[in-house]
Amino acid sequence: MRPTKALYVDWYMPRKRRGVLSKFKKPWEIAMIIRSAHFSREVNGLSPVLYCDPEVYEYYKETGLDRCFDEVRPVLPTEVDFDPSIFWSAGKFLAIKDIEENFFMIDLDAEVRFEIDFSECDVFCSHIEDINDNDLIYYPNPEYLDHNRYFSKTYGREWENKAYNTSLLYFKDLNKAKEYANEALNFIASIDKIDPAFERGYILLAEQRYLYEFCKDQKMEVKTLISGLYKPEDKLRKTKCYFEDSDIEEISEKGFLHIWGFKNKIHNLEEEEQILFGELISSRLNLKDHIIECVKKNRELYGGETNNL
Repeated sequence: MRPTKALYVDWYMPRKRRGVLSKFKKPWEIAMIIRSAHFSREVNGLSPVLYCDPEVYEYYKETGLDRCFDEVRPVLPTEVDFDPSIFWSAGKFLAIKDIEENFFMIDLDAEVRFEIDFSECDVFCSHIEDINDNDLIYYPNPEYLDHNRYFSKTYGREWENKAYNTSLLYFKDLNKAKEYANEALNFIASIDKIDPAFERGYILLAEQRYLYEFCKDQKMEVKTLISGLYKPEDKLRKTKCYFEDSDIEEISEKGFLHIWGFKNKIHNLEEEEQILFGELISSRLNLKDHIIECVKKNRELYGGETNNL
């Protein structure tokens, strides 16, 4: 069934637990949120809905960001039984458990400017990721994280070296989506001890690597936006990340933007951030006024440095 909702999630608890008490967003973050919701509606005919907690809801209302969504649902919890700073994207699972409409989930720092074909698949996601044995940051060996062997006890087999990137995610069957979300949360609940050496790997194991195994177990047909295989950085062999046998350049030119990796490179590099913001507002002039209005309100209410507008 084709999705009707573009599902976005903004959960304050992970940032708050890490000590980030300000709700201030950088100008390019605001631009991406407005652009992403706009293209979901304009190009793919989806109704953008934001799942958040009550504190984030107040921020979106105060800054005017709520206007880019058809609906805001402030139902995400302010207390959970796991560490949200470790499992920072678990808000996605909680949103999936709540939503009752077929959805296309998209990260707030991603946008798709062309129509997506959701037919002939059970699950649609961004791309497939390879996992190398030398990765101790993003995809460390599951035996370092899953001490209770929850996965092998549940599925009767070992993990494979593949993951599905969930910056985009669609399930044809809403019940299967909820089953995946519940299973991911059960897996999180099974982890009773966090090893600080591998903190960054826990959520990717629960979210992206677990999704690959879930789809395989369910014998689901998976389609990806980007073909080929994403090969992560290998620090031991000194190789950079790249896509193998992929149409990534074609898809980017066609109209896909996900700035997760890029934003980490330019973090706190003021000139680079300013250039990115300028490109985001100049390339979509009909959104410029709303973006600038929200950026100004964000600065007025929550401070922080921003661009000269």
